[in-house]
Amino acid sequence: MKKVLIFAPTACGTGITQYILNILGELKTDGARIDILSFRNERLKKWTEENGTQYFEFDISMYKHPCGYRKFLKDVFSRGYDAVHFNLSAVSTLTIFKYAKKCGIKKIIMHSHSSFTDLASPLRRFVFSNLHKFLRVFANRYYDVKCACSLPAAQWMYGRKNAQEALILNNAVDTARFAYSVSNAEEIRRKYGVKTKYLIGHIGRFTVQKNHSFLIEIFSELCKIRKDCTLMLVGNGEFLEGIKNKVSALNLSENVIFVDFQEDIYKYYSAMDLFVMPSLFEGLPITLIEAQANGLSSLVSDAVTKECDLTGLTQFYPLSAGCLKWAEKTSEILDVGRKNNVDVKEKLEKSGFSLKNQANVISKLYFE
Repeated sequence: MKKVLIFAPTACGTGITQYILNILGELKTDGARIDILSFRNERLKKWTEENGTQYFEFDISMYKHPCGYRKFLKDVFSRGYDAVHFNLSAVSTLTIFKYAKKCGIKKIIMHSHSSFTDLASPLRRFVFSNLHKFLRVFANRYYDVKCACSLPAAQWMYGRKNAQEALILNNAVDTARFAYSVSNAEEIRRKYGVKTKYLIGHIGRFTVQKNHSFLIEIFSELCKIRKDCTLMLVGNGEFLEGIKNKVSALNLSENVIFVDFQEDIYKYYSAMDLFVMPSLFEGLPITLIEAQANGLSSLVSDAVTKECDLTGLTQFYPLSAGCLKWAEKTSEILDVGRKNNVDVKEKLEKSGFSLKNQANVISKLYFE
């Protein structure tokens, strides 16, 4: 029996978690066993419980308990895995790769999901981004397969010279599940009491990367232009309370809805009239693929890779334009209206973002 370990040190509400669950939901294992190693991720833990496999809780600090850290890795990696799939945004240590090799894992798959490091402190971002760039030079020797969600993510993880070797694994979604639904739109608007004509949405963790503070400034300017908009922010994270305080300080509390992470997130896209993402950096955000599967137009920063526009529904705008110009652009797109007649399913599948297609690619990586 083939045995695979998926390593995903990520929170429940991240795109990485959603990507893994999307693939696992479609993957034909044919009797193979897939275990998961993660950090307090209840969604991934639930999947292993439902499928009768093993979930390993990675809660040992390499810096505080180095001996326990190495012992834990040895115990997990020595269980006869044929492959380990590392889902990471950066390299912070070589130890984990060394132990994977040392314990005899036959295939080490590295999968890059970002194009920068998402830490709150500017100093920590500077230190860890440079640490990553140093360590990736040595880490490259441990990977049997290099993967990434986009070319920028490949360049970040492997360096420009090695990026061309990377296999691009598309952040595919279930197009049928995310298709636009009038009933879903009505359900969500009714549930949260949305009474305005337009609902602007954003889905993502409250971190530096997603640039929520700028999004609130955009919305503040938009409310000066027009009074028919509500902003819905779906997600959680370390900056959530700070953003709530900013909304309150700008007297926007009646116009902004905060929603915790939701399992039925596909319903929320149908309720939105525009998806706005002024990110500082991205790999290739799965939320933008989900929005397109829903036929929802998106306004995103020019820091987001152009690879994510698969349907013509995504418009890129420079962060340097400032919040007032962003607000004017938002208003302009809202006036055009939703384009629910766009054949997004066919376009996504032709672009290689079919979930079935991507599950087949992963199956070959794991089991051949």
